[in-house]
Amino acid sequence: MMKGIKVLAMMLALTLGLAACGGSSSDTSSATSTENSTELSQTESSIAESSAEENTEKGEFKTAFRFLVTSDNHISTVNDMSAKRLAQLFKSSYAYAETQEYNKIDAFVAVGDITNYGQAYEYQAWKSIVNENIKDETQVVTVMGNHEFYGNLNDLEWGVKGYTENIDTELNKHVVIGGYHFIGVSTYGEGDYSEDLEWLEQNLADAAKADGDKPIITFQHHHIKDTVYVSAEWYAQQSAQLDALYSKYSQILNFSGHSHGPINNPSSCYQKNYTLFGTGTLAYFEMTSGMTYGTIPPNADQAAQFYIVEISEDNRVRVLPYNLMTDDFFKTADGSKQLVYTIDDLKDKSTWLYTDEARSARNKAPAFADGASLSVGKVTAVTAELTVPQAKDDECVYSYQIVCTAGAEKKEFNYFSEYYFEPMPEQLTFSLSGLAPATTYTVEVFPIDVYGVKGSAITTEITTEEAKEIAYTSKNPVNFVGTFTNFDSASSLAASANNFAYGGAVDGDIFVGTWNSAAGDAGSHFELANNGYNSSAAVSIWSDNRDNQGLYLFATEQNGNTAAFPSTSYLRVWVDFTDVEFRKANFGLVSPTGDLYTTDESDYVPELYFYYLPEGGDTWQTYQHGSDGCFGVAEGAAVKGFKGWLAFPVKDFTYRYGTGSGAGSSGESYPLNEIAGVYMFWNYSDATESGAKFVLDELQLVRDYTVFEEYKEN
Repeated sequence: MMKGIKVLAMMLALTLGLAACGGSSSDTSSATSTENSTELSQTESSIAESSAEENTEKGEFKTAFRFLVTSDNHISTVNDMSAKRLAQLFKSSYAYAETQEYNKIDAFVAVGDITNYGQAYEYQAWKSIVNENIKDETQVVTVMGNHEFYGNLNDLEWGVKGYTENIDTELNKHVVIGGYHFIGVSTYGEGDYSEDLEWLEQNLADAAKADGDKPIITFQHHHIKDTVYVSAEWYAQQSAQLDALYSKYSQILNFSGHSHGPINNPSSCYQKNYTLFGTGTLAYFEMTSGMTYGTIPPNADQAAQFYIVEISEDNRVRVLPYNLMTDDFFKTADGSKQLVYTIDDLKDKSTWLYTDEARSARNKAPAFADGASLSVGKVTAVTAELTVPQAKDDECVYSYQIVCTAGAEKKEFNYFSEYYFEPMPEQLTFSLSGLAPATTYTVEVFPIDVYGVKGSAITTEITTEEAKEIAYTSKNPVNFVGTFTNFDSASSLAASANNFAYGGAVDGDIFVGTWNSAAGDAGSHFELANNGYNSSAAVSIWSDNRDNQGLYLFATEQNGNTAAFPSTSYLRVWVDFTDVEFRKANFGLVSPTGDLYTTDESDYVPELYFYYLPEGGDTWQTYQHGSDGCFGVAEGAAVKGFKGWLAFPVKDFTYRYGTGSGAGSSGESYPLNEIAGVYMFWNYSDATESGAKFVLDELQLVRDYTVFEEYKEN
């Protein structure tokens, strides 16, 4: 029997959970029983008895229909991690169903992004897993997500063709299964549902007319704006129109994905005129902006969640969030019960538990335990480690705001509580970076719940170390203090066969190719040319395609590029982008252990500025990265025609999870005065011909980007 199934068979039939979030790490309810036992332990019996009392008003919940909901599988091959999780989804679901009086799973709904790029081989991999694991009793229903178009973003009809030839000839769905109406609409590209509205209006009306008392199950890949978790930032283009159509029918259960938000976050269920659910992911978490490490948290790939939905004979509904990482149902915040979202009456809104009003009435501020204290770990001149005990909340501690104050200087950090992991860690260690040397900070840590309510802080002090003096020296002839390389002493550049940040080794001066693996790209090219700063030597780069590219310039004993610097406040680079428009691009640094730090990790960080001094000019201009931490036309920060100097605050280069040694902390700014290399990510915009060249020269790490200090070797 599957882990936890014996306990769940009793709990599920009876428990109505109102609180959410990862169960306490001290929760051992499922661990107290053995897999082969058929008798309830004393703990299990008491849970069952207390849960039964909660259900007496409405009577026993007798399941008449059951279906599964998943989204954002992002499968490419039958061997990738998401594929294995999809197979486990079926195994765990059927194992649970077999323990129930009503033991069928009637439908399986996949709410878009079933593939990564909409390629035929990805669809076939997804279908192969489903077909091998699904039972004849279970009907499959799917709609398209935006990733189904990613194999060719310039041809949306290509994406439609891939889906209709490999999955289903119909893009929109209205199927009746066991007397319940399932209505789904497919996006057209990036969240466009304009072609679906008339069809949807008619089919909703038909479903309501057929049986107005039963739940109507609707689904689309993108959220309806300002409803479920993350929907304020990730939503359908026609959210208002879709919402207006759905709002006519209170019996609607709407499921949407796209955002990868955790489903044990209680705001993943939302009620106003109907009931909505965010569906999670089998691939990786991506959540709201505002955190120091951006929208993707540490260990984001430990995400594998879906819903089991049950409808009773009298049209009550319970939605059961399942965690494939533990192969068990999610627990409430204190770990004492199973988390269940319940709707006892689809038409009586006064009974609804997940409206803004209902939540506001019962919500309390999170709080640290009496006597809780902070612990300070490793401290350097500019960084510190801070260990925080978990606060408690009636529903869910969402995040921690850390405020470091020294006189007029104030630094703020925001980190998730990791409520989405079970067991939820009892304490968390956070990296505080960008601090001033030899400075004493008062540190306040505030707990914040999922609705934004802030609790009282606990405090401590941190005193940073004195900054170490480093004298700048260069093995190569250079023009300015802080120069990493200017290519003037290079007669050639040796191509590295490996990407150091993704498991390779530095075996050359330059790597240009696949940005997120150790492999190269035969379509990527570079050459030395005399078209750099003041017509000096520089590196010219281009690609035969529009794929995402990674460029790395390394410091080695052979090339003599500078590795240690007195200051790493700014990366300053001379560029010539005359003939190139980027879709997206960004710069960064690589540590001696291969850890990659880049602005691309600073999603939705406000005031993410960079600076530009045109060739021949004397006034620096201020630009701003877009919401994805990049510049380029897709980010509203086009740089076509730029020729001159760019400067980037190194504090905005933050660690990319999973690169190098893996020792970096997500959200940590580059902490060292030593580097192994300079990084650039880029791809062409649609307006730029493949093969267009751009130029980099005079890569420097300086304290003040406006000062060009001539270097004279002692």
